[in-house]
Amino acid sequence: MTYNMSTSTLSTIPSIIDKYLPPSLHPFFLLSYPIYPKLSSSSTTRFLRSSSSSNLQMENGVDGILYDKGIKDIYLVISCAIIFTLLRSITMNYVFAPFANYIITRNKNLELLQSSPVKSKVKIKSIQYTEESKKEKKKRNHTITRFSEQAWSWLYCTVYWTIGMFTLYSVPNPTSPEQLWGTYPFTPLPALTKFYYLSQLGWWFHQLYVINCEKRRKDHWQMFGHHILSITLIVTSYLANFTRIGVVIHVLMDFCDIFLPLAKMLRYLQFTQACDMTFVIFLISWLFSREIGLFLVIKTSYFDAPKFIKFKWSPSTGQYLTYKTYISFIGLVSLLWILATVWFYMACRVAVKVVKGEGAEDSRSDDEDEIGNEIEDENDSIDLDDDDIKLLDQVPQSVGTTTNSITTNGYSNGHRDGIKLNGINHAWSNGSGELKKRK
Repeated sequence: MTYNMSTSTLSTIPSIIDKYLPPSLHPFFLLSYPIYPKLSSSSTTRFLRSSSSSNLQMENGVDGILYDKGIKDIYLVISCAIIFTLLRSITMNYVFAPFANYIITRNKNLELLQSSPVKSKVKIKSIQYTEESKKEKKKRNHTITRFSEQAWSWLYCTVYWTIGMFTLYSVPNPTSPEQLWGTYPFTPLPALTKFYYLSQLGWWFHQLYVINCEKRRKDHWQMFGHHILSITLIVTSYLANFTRIGVVIHVLMDFCDIFLPLAKMLRYLQFTQACDMTFVIFLISWLFSREIGLFLVIKTSYFDAPKFIKFKWSPSTGQYLTYKTYISFIGLVSLLWILATVWFYMACRVAVKVVKGEGAEDSRSDDEDEIGNEIEDENDSIDLDDDDIKLLDQVPQSVGTTTNSITTNGYSNGHRDGIKLNGINHAWSNGSGELKKRK
């Protein structure tokens, strides 16, 4: 069987893989079960009759190749999960950690220049400062690690929300009941829809790996349950041919997850005003996408689906909607909406605390407490997270990540002699702006 993922922009990828990889590895990197428009099959005929030729061109590119489903789709899911795991490690260690380290170093250097009574750079270079203390290294490394985790979540959600919007608006009026339910069963699938769905499933398996292989947070089981629910919804909607409504749910869920990681990233880099503005945007986006948007999904599922689809179990024709599956689907989406509502309530409480200027303990991560206990006996105390960061950490993320050390290139382990700025070893300010000279 030939595997293809043909679009005009990706036409070279299948040929490269076909040329350099053995056929046994093709399902791990290409979409399986291609169906060409000229082939005569009942499913292809049914799809072509229910879709105009212009819509087919819009959804599938120039070639118009559709894709059926089968057991080999699991291979692509596995490879996506592995690729996401590798990309997470690479981007955190070699992109986000160096970037965060650079910004933090620059900010501390500016703080040093502004707080020093000696304004001449020549004179400043002649001053020798103490090395970073153990506490200061832990604070900097912890901040870099947390920034990198949030940056990875932000990158994924931004990219996949964009892909989801392209997938969603490849057809006219994608949120109309006629498109969501009147095209059921929506099979075979366009290349972009199938890739989007399977790679999203790979992402959630990657998330399960992340939260279980690294140090657990206090909300581990809540996040574990959320990920299992997400996997269940993706698998069942994919197998039962409810991918149209599934893409809508993906887009709604990914949108606000762009802004919470971004707000945390800005806060870790001490851009407080930008952080506050982003957090407000996050709350508004959550309200419209998850609260209102998911409620409308439940509404159209309950009222519109039975108008367009007859309750019928017929695997040969791709129809799996019975009354039980209908109620089960609505129940799962409703559970997701309830979970989102509880989290939105928690986010609003955080917003109220920020307005009131109240502090809060981090209810999600154990790392800060453990690091604080390790350095409690040292002479000078230092807070690893200020109140704003602790407040932000109380807001649950559906793409939440656990905190673990980054050990590449010394960014998380810290430099043995501190960070050198223009040949100077600096000790970070303890909040009062004081700097200590090396004795």
